[in-house]
Amino acid sequence: MTPRGPDEGFRPGPDDRPRRVPAADLALPRVRDDVLLRAADQLAAVAEILVSVSARTAVAVDSRLSPPLLRALTLVGTSPGLSPAALAERARISRSRASRVCDTLEGAGLLARAPLAADRRRVGLSLTRHGRSVLDRVREQRGVWIRDALLRMPDADLNGLLTALRSLGPSIAHGPRALPAPSDRSL
Repeated sequence: MTPRGPDEGFRPGPDDRPRRVPAADLALPRVRDDVLLRAADQLAAVAEILVSVSARTAVAVDSRLSPPLLRALTLVGTSPGLSPAALAERARISRSRASRVCDTLEGAGLLARAPLAADRRRVGLSLTRHGRSVLDRVREQRGVWIRDALLRMPDADLNGLLTALRSLGPSIAHGPRALPAPSDRSL
């Protein structure tokens, strides 16, 4: 076998025999991996900021509304009639934790539990009128905060962001390939 030069590597060929590949070609996947890692880090940082914005707007609207309570309120708001067990599953928390969250939201007048018409033995969750109002105000305030931040961005950056988000949205909606097992502390 001929020794490799500093700018060459080996990759299997179609017949599984090594073939020479210029080092520049070997570096392309690493460059893309580096770009992906940097993008993932930046998106994670933005996600943390958005979670913080959401938490701050929730507390500004109702001081009792922690991020876990807001998450539960949002899940019930988007799926009226959701059972406590389904809430636990969607929020990836234990059933006992979901029950405590429901107790807290019900005590604050934001959530109501009622027997389901189809099966009176089962309970469905729904937002009270006050709960819907609080959730709407949180969403409105969060939207104002985000729009204000976007207005401060240069037009070229904003256009690039919109283009990237159109591509990212469908990809991110699928979620990761495998999620870790839920811990009881998540909500």
